[in-house]
Amino acid sequence: MGNAASNLSTLFGTQVCEDYMAFVDDEHSLGVSREVCSALDWSADASQDGGITAALERIEPGNSPKVVLADISKSIDPDGDITRLIRKVGPNNTLIILGTSNDVSVFRKMIALGAKDYLVKPLTMEVLKDAVENVDRQAQAFQAAQSGRLTVVVGVRGGVGATTIATNMAWIMANEEKLGTALLDLDLHFGTSTLSLDIETGGGFREALENPHRLDKLFLDSAIVKDGDKLAVLGTEEPIDEVIDLSEESIDTLIGEISQDYNQVIVDLPRHLLPTQGALLASADTVILISDQSLAGIRDINRITQAMTSLQTKGRILKIVSRVGSERAAQVSKADFERGLNEKVDYSVPEEPKTLTICANAGKAIGEVAAKSSIAKVLRELSADVSDYTEPQKKGLFKMVPGGKKKKEVGPKE
Repeated sequence: MGNAASNLSTLFGTQVCEDYMAFVDDEHSLGVSREVCSALDWSADASQDGGITAALERIEPGNSPKVVLADISKSIDPDGDITRLIRKVGPNNTLIILGTSNDVSVFRKMIALGAKDYLVKPLTMEVLKDAVENVDRQAQAFQAAQSGRLTVVVGVRGGVGATTIATNMAWIMANEEKLGTALLDLDLHFGTSTLSLDIETGGGFREALENPHRLDKLFLDSAIVKDGDKLAVLGTEEPIDEVIDLSEESIDTLIGEISQDYNQVIVDLPRHLLPTQGALLASADTVILISDQSLAGIRDINRITQAMTSLQTKGRILKIVSRVGSERAAQVSKADFERGLNEKVDYSVPEEPKTLTICANAGKAIGEVAAKSSIAKVLRELSADVSDYTEPQKKGLFKMVPGGKKKKEVGPKE
């Protein structure tokens, strides 16, 4: 953040920093805010008395500081005030709420209303300074995410092998394409990505999702489990009787943070989370929809595709039929399936039960157990398509051996 004086002086009656304004309701918080302003070389006038009421009175749409701290301690209608202030601050600026309740449900409500963070009194300089500086860190993480590749894998029907495809794509990218890759298994109760690779679940994945305001590299490292040098896996096995709230903001923050270290991010998204993860689908570079060759699969691919069109998804959609082969009878032919989609499928993943059984029992990826199998070949083509990977050309024998001579051509003389 810069320290340039702002042209917002016409609104606030004095020259202030355009990067930050605080509106608080007690002397202690006012003093802490002024300490932070001093540490960041901002004007003391950037800290004002009056709480969120004053913020609503003095901030006009299109003329908001980049970061606004608003105290709701004395607000009669905090939810309504926050909603109104969010509209004034606009989508390109940040609202941080200050309150008195130290309840995680209150934090979640503030985030749901549109605030980026919620701080609890008594305010300290360390907490406020970190919250303000975290706005810059999140912006950098967002930029990093934009330069990387985000792939979301969705099984439109149960049991079609979506997790198998997501896990093996990640393994191929990391081990064969040598790309830094992160795999996020968002089935927090029944996910099998870690089980498929025979690695332990990370202890901090759920906490990272439930506390996005605390997320940083050290926090993230505690949730990651590494499988080799290039592959990071985030998965967990939470108690089935516990409900876990996965907010769009927490997923966005997590992906932004992890994208700083891994340029390929693959998200295994359970279909029951589709209604709550519109932002994730809209921001993905590639969304892979996987189905068996069934009438229900045709219906659900079409329904999800139509819903994603309304989200103005920036990336492409790949449509895949899985578990295809003589050992598993398809409900409809491939021709009828494609006729129902009004387009051809992008990939057909064959059914190889023996290979998958060996992999499951050994806790190994398909590429380790059966590198030359038909399913491995298709998954390798899919992975390269998604990551935009081009296999390096192998050098010829006589280019590698000093003094080598070209092999004599064999064929009829002209």
